[in-house]
Amino acid sequence: MALLDNKRESRSADVRGARVQLIDLVKIYGDTPAVDHVSIDIAPGEFLTLLGPSGSGKTTTLMMIAGFVTPSGGQILVNGEDIAYLPPHQRNIGVVFQSYALFPHMTVADNIAFPLRMRKYPKADIARAVAEALELVRLTGFENRKPRQLSGGQQQRVALARAMVFRPPVLLMDEPLGALDKKLREEMQVEIKRIQESTGITTVYVTHDQEEALTLSDRIVVMRNGRIEQVGTPRELYEQPVSTFVADFIGESNFIEGQCERDGSRLLLRTSDGITLSLPDGADVQPGSRVRMAIRPERIVLVTETLTDNVLDGTVEEVIYVGESTRLRVRITGEWSLSVKQQNRADAAVWKRGDRVRVGWKASDAVLVS
Repeated sequence: MALLDNKRESRSADVRGARVQLIDLVKIYGDTPAVDHVSIDIAPGEFLTLLGPSGSGKTTTLMMIAGFVTPSGGQILVNGEDIAYLPPHQRNIGVVFQSYALFPHMTVADNIAFPLRMRKYPKADIARAVAEALELVRLTGFENRKPRQLSGGQQQRVALARAMVFRPPVLLMDEPLGALDKKLREEMQVEIKRIQESTGITTVYVTHDQEEALTLSDRIVVMRNGRIEQVGTPRELYEQPVSTFVADFIGESNFIEGQCERDGSRLLLRTSDGITLSLPDGADVQPGSRVRMAIRPERIVLVTETLTDNVLDGTVEEVIYVGESTRLRVRITGEWSLSVKQQNRADAAVWKRGDRVRVGWKASDAVLVS
C-alpha cells in the first residue's frame, strides 16, 4: 500500500525511510546539559528507541529532531542534509505525541487530511491518501466520526495515520502509548510495529517502558543524565549489559560483588562473607580486582541436583505469584539475597516462606558489569 510523498506521487511500501545522523548533539539549559554530546547513526527504515528514566534527555533529543527545541550545538542530518536549525514545518517529519493532539471539531478524515491540505495537495490526491491511511491503520469506515466517538486506541491510530499520510521519511513518536491501559498498549505495540515495517519509515520512538522498547525496537539507545549509556539490539542490551544501570533498568538483575581470584584455569568471585562463585569464561578481569556480576532471576534455577556451576543454599523469605511465573526472594546469607523467577508449569514445585532451597546458575548465564 502506498501513501503520498511530498512530491505528490505514489510510493511503494518497500521504499525505505531516511538515514538520520545525530552528531555531537548538545542542549544546555542554563548551566545544565540536558543532552550531552549525543551521537547516533540511524539506518534507513530502522526502528530506534530512546529509552531512559525521566530527565535522561530522551524527549529533548526527540524534540530537537522534530525542530521544537533548538540545539546548543551539533548536527542533525537527514539523508546528509543538516536540518538542526530549520523550522519544524520545513523538516517534512511526522510526529505523534502522547496527547494525540487531534482536532476535536474535525472528523477522522479531516484530521488525517490536515497535513495534506497544509501542503496544498489536490483534492483527489487527498481523498486517495486518506483512504489508504485509514486502511493502513485499520480504521476504514470511521472517517466521519469525531475524536470523542473513538476509543483511546482508535484515537492513537488516527494520530499515527495523520503523521504518516504525507509519507515523511522520518517518524517521531513521543510516549505515544502512555495514556492507554496495559492490554490496549500491548495491542498497539503490535500494530505500530506492523505499520512501521510495512511502510519502511525510519522511526525514532521515546519511552521509559523497558518492555515496550524490547518489543518494538530494532535497536535501543539507553540514556542517562543526557548521555548515551549503551546502544544495541534488544537481545544485546538484555543479555550483555555493559553497566549496572543498564542491567538494572532493562529487566531485573541480581548483583553480586567481590574480589576476583584464580583457581587454576578458572576465575572466581569471592564475596565478603567467603562464598566463591565461578565467573563467565573469557571474563576480562585480573585476579585481585573488585568485580560485580549480574545474573537475571530467570537464569537462576531451583536445584535438586548439581547441574550448574554455582550452587548456593538459602531460605525462601518471599513468594509472589504473578500468573505465568512465581518470584521468590531467597536469602543466601545475612548480607544478601537473590531474586529467582520460576515458570509456573504443571510440575513446578510450590514454595512457601521458610522453605530451605538450593539455587544455582551456569557461569555463562552471568555477565560482569561496571
